[in-house]
Amino acid sequence: AVVSTQSTGEDNEALRRAATQCICNLALSDKFKERYRPEDENSTEPVDRLKAIFVFCGDEEYHTRIAALGAVAYLTSDVRICKCIINIGSFEEIVKETICIEDQGIRHRILVILQNLLASDKDVAEKIINTQIFECLLALQMGIGSQGGVMKDVLNNCMTAAKHWGLIQSNPGEYVYTAPTAQQ
Repeated sequence: AVVSTQSTGEDNEALRRAATQCICNLALSDKFKERYRPEDENSTEPVDRLKAIFVFCGDEEYHTRIAALGAVAYLTSDVRICKCIINIGSFEEIVKETICIEDQGIRHRILVILQNLLASDKDVAEKIINTQIFECLLALQMGIGSQGGVMKDVLNNCMTAAKHWGLIQSNPGEYVYTAPTAQQ
């Protein structure tokens, strides 16, 4: 029998999924997170491997997407990574697309990522608040209403982080963007 060494699209997809799941498992390690930070401590330019794992958050294949979102959720516990990830060119597009997916596992992971980003640094939080991502968060919060659960807790944590930085204020039943005031 002749064995073909040519890989199929299915093989590539399975390999990508397995590699992404491996990254997700390793992302808890601080030593592993170092590989996703720029070498220059003051740089906010994302390294290529951070761009790659983030792009997989928008992958069509469910298991690859869920693993990538999990990995990024772990990685965003690091402030330096948060400062870089928002500078990925497709950041807003992928987050907006992902947050609209009805699957609770996917939505929970993207909300944890946003919670981590909003809590990490005022500049990071302000960039997010100034995008349509914040509008998506508000819409989700209104949609959840009086339902309890983890999703509502994570959304509340997102809003609390934005309030902490003075970027929004709460009005009865809603959150409002607070524009920075010019210092004289």
